[in-house]
Amino acid sequence: MLPDILKIGPLTLHSYGLMLALAFLAGIWLMELQAKKSGLDKNLIVDLGVFIMAGSVIGSRLMYVVTHWNEYSSNPWQALAVWEGGLTFYGGFILGTLTAVVYCRVRKISFRTIADVAAPGFAMGLGLGRIGCFLNGCCFGKPSQLPWAVQFPANGAAGLTAGCPVHPTQLYEAAFGFAAFGLLWALRNKKIFPGSSICLFFLLYGIWRFFSDQFRVYEQS
Repeated sequence: MLPDILKIGPLTLHSYGLMLALAFLAGIWLMELQAKKSGLDKNLIVDLGVFIMAGSVIGSRLMYVVTHWNEYSSNPWQALAVWEGGLTFYGGFILGTLTAVVYCRVRKISFRTIADVAAPGFAMGLGLGRIGCFLNGCCFGKPSQLPWAVQFPANGAAGLTAGCPVHPTQLYEAAFGFAAFGLLWALRNKKIFPGSSICLFFLLYGIWRFFSDQFRVYEQS
């Protein structure tokens, strides 16, 4: 676990924040690569990526804070420290999607086309983001005696299972994200219908998440 990569005076570079930033940058870059083939303006894609990034971070943080309010009730301002971790995927998905829908309606472009363009970057972002979770020590798994089980230090979120090797569920999901990216990128020019790429991603993710959640620990809120 490496929650802090670098400290210079009062400034700290958090691994989770770094990987989250890399996830969004990679997603936007991959969208840009496909923009021209989809007949989309590159600048439009960059603007959309920024809005989705903001909506996703706000939504995922809000849901985490609401469901873990006991952690912030004594110091509400701590809820703004997104770089320290504590995001809920579903909150980010909901608000990020709503942001994209509104943006597409305002700019009069096809949401399904945008969703297909975004699908590979979304998968890549998931993979990079979960590496950040692993470095931060959050989103950990249940106790395990498998050869690849990992043991986190007691001073992190995974300290709930200190002294006991656990499933590296963060890396399981990172592996899924990278594999899904590879599949979606290979199929990016073979769409069955508008929106088929994003539908495929969420179908696969739903199946994967049902399986992986059997090995995941969920902290009591």
